[in-house]
Amino acid sequence: MRWLTAGYIDHYICENCHGIHLSELQGQDGVLESRLFVEHEDAILTTEIEVRPTALLALVADLGRLNMNYPSLKVFVDIVDDNLPRLIVADYLHTQAGMDQPQFLWIVQQTMMATQQLLLEITELGFLMQDDEPQKTPSAVH
Repeated sequence: MRWLTAGYIDHYICENCHGIHLSELQGQDGVLESRLFVEHEDAILTTEIEVRPTALLALVADLGRLNMNYPSLKVFVDIVDDNLPRLIVADYLHTQAGMDQPQFLWIVQQTMMATQQLLLEITELGFLMQDDEPQKTPSAVH
């Protein structure tokens, strides 16, 4: 957390998880959570983005291209029965061999920039769930 503060990356810890939330990404439209999880041998940066259910098929078809365009990120879809589909954007850092502050900050900043670019792209493609979009309740077909 000291390194994030030194790098002027806004963050906070919530009471519901042990992740460090990244305020800059979490404040973007469509982003549900953006967190950094630090473990003994690694660190994982994840961002969860809410996806329009009607865009799910096109998004899944485009995942290969998105993963190729953003090689430092792992991009995949998470679908849970009672929630809207989510696009998960992740980056994994090996820390066991050691990492210094400038290296860590560079990797975190590059991951955040790539995630923001990806978010812009999926917004332009119409995959992102917009706040002004009405949520439709399923209706029975007779």
